Amino acid sequence: MKKNKKIIVIVISIILAIILLLLSAFWIITAIGKHQFHKDDTNISADLVEIEDESTITYDGKKYILNKNIVSVLVMGIDRDNVNQNLGNGNNGQADVIFVATIDTKTKKACIIPISRETMVDVNLYTGDGKYAGTQKEQLCLAYAYGNTAEESSKNVMTSVKRLLCGINISSYVTIEMDGVSKLTDMVGGVQVTCLEDIVNKKVQFYKGNKITLNGTNAMTYIQYRGEDLEANARRMQRQKQFLSALMNKTGNAVLSNFSNLTKYYNTLSPYFSTNVSFAQITYLAQNCLTMNFGDALDYKTIDGTLTQGEEWVEFTANEESVLQAVIDVFYIPKE
Repeated sequence: MKKNKKIIVIVISIILAIILLLLSAFWIITAIGKHQFHKDDTNISADLVEIEDESTITYDGKKYILNKNIVSVLVMGIDRDNVNQNLGNGNNGQADVIFVATIDTKTKKACIIPISRETMVDVNLYTGDGKYAGTQKEQLCLAYAYGNTAEESSKNVMTSVKRLLCGINISSYVTIEMDGVSKLTDMVGGVQVTCLEDIVNKKVQFYKGNKITLNGTNAMTYIQYRGEDLEANARRMQRQKQFLSALMNKTGNAVLSNFSNLTKYYNTLSPYFSTNVSFAQITYLAQNCLTMNFGDALDYKTIDGTLTQGEEWVEFTANEESVLQAVIDVFYIPKE
């Protein structure tokens, strides 16, 4: 009996040690993930902002502190197939959909900053052999073309987005080709929305005010269709916002109801996207997303500006104060 008890104690001790080791590894990994998201955190820089210290600014007479609980990822939808195939510097397509997604890991609130593809920003230019050739004021969507890999192209867009958003730290990205969005839409069984405008062509017949179910094929038409007038892309962004909220809610709830769906979605979509988000960062995000309510509406921060017809394309010039307010609302908290 004494010998049996001794064996039981040893087995229990080994099991507890393994559990402790696994928990320790998990917390170490999540800590690494958190650090990777925040290692380059710094205050924004703008003429209308006064820097108080390494984490405090004054804007419009009020003091704000950089929120260290905010995790941000730049998400891009690319208008081409096989995002990981190199077509040569300058020929790798455009960023058709661009937004910054953030999560406050303390409050569990998610926020989206949509950025118009037509936004005029300083874009880094590169020669055909990849040599830096200076900057040029161009539409943001064109920044993706400059790169010999999906990583280089994505980071070039990220550089321009950071310039637009006053230098706020955004170091992580997910780039997905539109076929991947189509696949995910089908995997969750489609999403239902109320049509925001008439879209009638050979592929679809959508009428404003009707409830429609978007599957993989017609969802792409709904979020990519664009007219010829100045406001066409602004209306398209509203449809993209509506569709994104519906898709994220349905996908998030599907994962929460059955966590194995996360692996299924990841494995199916992996050929369609490129990312620099590490396993540690994914673990950190997963830990924080487990307690989120995906049924809640996403918070959107709109950047206002002016639309003009350029020599060739429509140009959107962001309002500096609108940009500042969006960045402060998302990345800062008022100082008591």
